[in-house]
Amino acid sequence: MSKISKYIAAVAVVFCLLSLRADNFSNNNSSSFIDNQGQLNYSSLDFWYARKVKESTLLSGKTIELFGVGKVDPNSDFYNTTLKDPKSPWSTTNIYSKMVLDIGNTRVFPEKRGEGYCCRLETGIRKDNIVGLKVEVLIAGTLFLGEIIEPIKSLKDPIKNSNQGVPFNKKPKAVIFDYKYNVGKNRVNATYNAKPVEGTDKAEFCLILQKRWEDKNGNVFATRIGGARKFFTGTVKHWVNGSVFPVTYGDVTHLPEYDAKTMGLIPGVSEVYVKNSKNNMVPLVETGWGKPDDVPTHLIMYFTSSYQGVDFTGSTETVFWVDNIEFVY
Repeated sequence: MSKISKYIAAVAVVFCLLSLRADNFSNNNSSSFIDNQGQLNYSSLDFWYARKVKESTLLSGKTIELFGVGKVDPNSDFYNTTLKDPKSPWSTTNIYSKMVLDIGNTRVFPEKRGEGYCCRLETGIRKDNIVGLKVEVLIAGTLFLGEIIEPIKSLKDPIKNSNQGVPFNKKPKAVIFDYKYNVGKNRVNATYNAKPVEGTDKAEFCLILQKRWEDKNGNVFATRIGGARKFFTGTVKHWVNGSVFPVTYGDVTHLPEYDAKTMGLIPGVSEVYVKNSKNNMVPLVETGWGKPDDVPTHLIMYFTSSYQGVDFTGSTETVFWVDNIEFVY
């Protein structure tokens, strides 16, 4: 694989991370991200803006719109790739990267729904022909809480560019949201060219509440306070409105539905990085399960079109729509 193709593949890891804008670790004030009802800002998904990236001529040469959830001044410089709404906790896998080439990826879109908008998450293969070299990379669409540090500049450890979760100190009983989906059956893995993979695709919703702390060396640890996770397969053509997903608190290992591969602690089930109080990215380690009266400090939550998108695996037929995300207290 050439250096350019390796670069594009590495960048795609960050595009697909399930991962995720948080303030400095020492600032655990969640008030900037939630309203007085305990709801996340812009969780209706009716407010969007778009940064603009002019891709290198060796790629498409086109201007790519990188959609984000929130509000910005309409007179903003939309070619400023650092443009964001500081009150929005939401981020997407619509990402800008710059090393040898300027690259813009868009797999998350605002879609008109009634008087407002919803979020459309797509899985697709990016195809590039660079001076005769053909490169195919599968990228999943993900809406999440946190930030990806841009621009992506290095091939090394791209997962370290994803700061997962936002400050949050509430304990919702459940999450409600509207959804519909078309989850494809034919999966492929594409990091250079596409190859068939067994099994069907799954869209996914995940919520993790944590109580985090930092030691004197800047290492970040957490206990798992609560969580919810749901995989979606098949096709639901019409909107399912107000679907309720309960949040389970405490040690869930005794539950009959417990699956260590999907419900276990970090880093056993996945690798997660967060920004510590020194503004450094460090791996997060969950040390155990919280007690019923524990109060969380952080919330990780995401919606993704392909559950193994981080491994460049999914179905290009998969589309996942989400709207009106709300906590029940």
